Amino acid sequence: MIRTVDRVAPAVKLVPLAVAAAWLLVAGGAGGAGVAPTLAVGALAVVLAAPMRWTALAMLAAALIADNPGERPSDGQWQSPLFGPGAFLYENLHKLTGIDALRFSAIELTFGLLMLVVVVRKIKRDRIDDPLGLGWLSNPMEHAFAAFFAAIVALELYGLASGGDFKNSLWQLRQMFWLPVLGVVFGHAIKSAGARTGLLRLLLAAAFIRCLFGIYFYAAIARPQAMAIEYSMTHSDSILIVVAMVIGLTILIERFSTAHLLLNAMVQPIYFAGLVVNDRRVAYVTLAAAVLSLVLLGPPYLRVWLRRATVVLVPVLLLYTAAGWNSGAGIFKPVQTFRSLSSRDDASSQTRDIENYNLTLTLKRHPVLGSGFGHEYVEFVQGNRVDQIFAQYRYIAHNSVLWLLSLAGWLWFSILWSLFPAAVLMARRVYDSSRTPIDRTTAFAAFAAVLCFVVQAWADMGLQSWMGTLVVASLMGATGALWTARCAGQVDTCM
Repeated sequence: MIRTVDRVAPAVKLVPLAVAAAWLLVAGGAGGAGVAPTLAVGALAVVLAAPMRWTALAMLAAALIADNPGERPSDGQWQSPLFGPGAFLYENLHKLTGIDALRFSAIELTFGLLMLVVVVRKIKRDRIDDPLGLGWLSNPMEHAFAAFFAAIVALELYGLASGGDFKNSLWQLRQMFWLPVLGVVFGHAIKSAGARTGLLRLLLAAAFIRCLFGIYFYAAIARPQAMAIEYSMTHSDSILIVVAMVIGLTILIERFSTAHLLLNAMVQPIYFAGLVVNDRRVAYVTLAAAVLSLVLLGPPYLRVWLRRATVVLVPVLLLYTAAGWNSGAGIFKPVQTFRSLSSRDDASSQTRDIENYNLTLTLKRHPVLGSGFGHEYVEFVQGNRVDQIFAQYRYIAHNSVLWLLSLAGWLWFSILWSLFPAAVLMARRVYDSSRTPIDRTTAFAAFAAVLCFVVQAWADMGLQSWMGTLVVASLMGATGALWTARCAGQVDTCM
């Protein structure tokens, strides 16, 4: 068998050239398009030769750290150094090349290429990505991904057959189309303890970097200039940050050591500061739910600690909440955040209520099969008019769960949504059966990622989030690979 280093060495020689070409392309904008072929050739050589654990994690790092222009980072009022690379990754290639047919992004092209490599290597039974020799063993997550993908394709064809708009249907299903593909890619790539360690470290580092940029924007730019901002990063950053916080806590609980204690002491304050300056209420909800789940599902001593802490903390929390319920002081900001979750007096909440009502009535028109992709929801009750600035707003609603239900009907929605309960069950089973801290942390991180992704989908267009899709797909895929190794009795030890 050809050693990995022998296969990769020729391609690695192209890496400096590819990096230089990428820098010129990003820095030069359209004028750098001439180096695109060189970049493409270098990247292709590396992807075809290197182990998937290298290329998949490198792609994930670039995608998570870079700004996605479509999500208006920094509330659209500042472009960080991460904006240029993000534009190259996430903007459709026709804007860069001038070729109108290229209505997809560089990151999607990478997804497709990685999936092609997976298929070819599975057919050839290539062991470069399969150090344990698991081969074609059953992976329940891959079955769930296949069902999700088949339902997406069926809904697209059904929607077009019933008069749906093709262009807008692609906008609707874009991230959902790639979710199962990425799950399979990461399930193929993250099969060793080293790869799982790399994935967890990558998520920790990506969240840390993004929080630093968000804090800098808030403290050094927005506040001195008295900018009125709604958030300092993006909505999707809430998912990444909460998952990173859970990873840090879980690894500390699973293996209490000085190194893990110092790690949490360094990163957790930055993560929490990032949540505060990003100012997304849903982040606090998911963080509280994830931490409570860790206490309830984790080692038994955590539940003993919870019972003891409850006796002391509940009276203190009740007094703190009562004192800050009607106060505007900064020390009581968590109370105000909690209060705003239950308040329906603001215009935003009332608009969401109207939108949800319209989605419910839209579902009643086609309750079983839905209308398919390419269709708008019906606006039975007119809310605030935004069609003059965003004519397509009825194609995607804020509540992604109700929106998908209104398009898919109960039948197709049940098939699609079964992916997430399956992932939760898988993560719980793997968590309970694993013996190493890295494996247990990976499994619980997958549980937390699904929780955050679903809550974000309910709260605000979570199904259209690239960052959320990447985080949840990578961890679900890694957990599926862990399940396969567990069933084979060959789960390797933590490195």
